[in-house]
Parts: sequence; C-alpha cells; structure tokens
Amino acid sequence: MPATLWDALSAGPGERSTTIRVMKIASTRSNSVSDRQALALDEGVATLLQRFKLEPSIMAGSPYADLHANDVGLLVVIRGPEKWNVRRIAQSLGAPISTISSALDRLEKRGLVVRLRRPGDRRVVYVELTPAGHRLVAKIRASQVEVCRDMLARLSPTDREDIIRLVTQLAHG
Repeated sequence: MPATLWDALSAGPGERSTTIRVMKIASTRSNSVSDRQALALDEGVATLLQRFKLEPSIMAGSPYADLHANDVGLLVVIRGPEKWNVRRIAQSLGAPISTISSALDRLEKRGLVVRLRRPGDRRVVYVELTPAGHRLVAKIRASQVEVCRDMLARLSPTDREDIIRLVTQLAHG
C-alpha cells in the first residue's frame, strides 16, 4: 500500500482501490473526512511545496542548499536559548535518536552546531548553534517568512486570516 495519499494518486489501479478502501475505513474514524477532501488537501500541500520551493532538495542557491531534509527542521528547533540535548531534539521533531545523531554529525562537520558536555556531569551533552549556524538559521527563517508573505499576498485579507487560523488549528490541535 502507498505510504502517503500522494502515492495513492500515482498508484496502479489494484493498489489504488486497496488504498481507497483503507482510507474509507480510516475516514469514518477521523471526523468524517472524505477521501476526496483528504486527497485534495494532500495534492494541494504537495503543489504548494513544489510551487513555492519549500522542499530543501529543490532549492538550489537558497539557504537550504546542501542541507539534508532533516537538518533544516533541527536547526530551526534549536535556534532559541533553551538547552537542547539529543533526546529533547528527537522528541520535539518526532524522530528517532539515531536520525538526530546522524543529522548532528553532518551539521557539526559543517560547523553549524557544537556539542558541549555539561560541567560536573560529562554524560550530559548539549547541542548549540555556532555563529555560522545562527546566521544560516536567520537566512532560512527570512526565506520562510518571504515565501509565506508571497503565498498570503495571493489571498484577500479575510482569506489570509482564515488560512492562518486554520493552519494554526491544524498545527496545534
């Protein structure tokens, strides 16, 4: 069975019918969202990702260039003043610790993060952005805000507020 709804759209006829059947069962358990709605949203999100170049792999020349897809989220998460360790980063991103460790290895080699041992307890390792990491995150965030501005500019003021409200609702609830 395809892993995502997007895969379902491109699946073969037999595979697609199995996917739709499973999706119909799931839709009865998820506040009666129809297959059409779920597929439309998935297609819309995929189109937005492509149209506004939100996927790091297609952003040559951008702040995302040469970054692994997992690295962007990790960098943005640890940008604040809080103390971050591997376990906390993994929990925040919903990723396995091994994935976070691999990402940290890549980012450390590029001079974007540093691992620091806690004085008094060398078993505890904190992760921080380096000055180069902070500069890159500032570029990434500026790029993300401009992409959002471009998307919102295509909508009426009322529609802008509606989409912001709905996306926030999806993200937090």
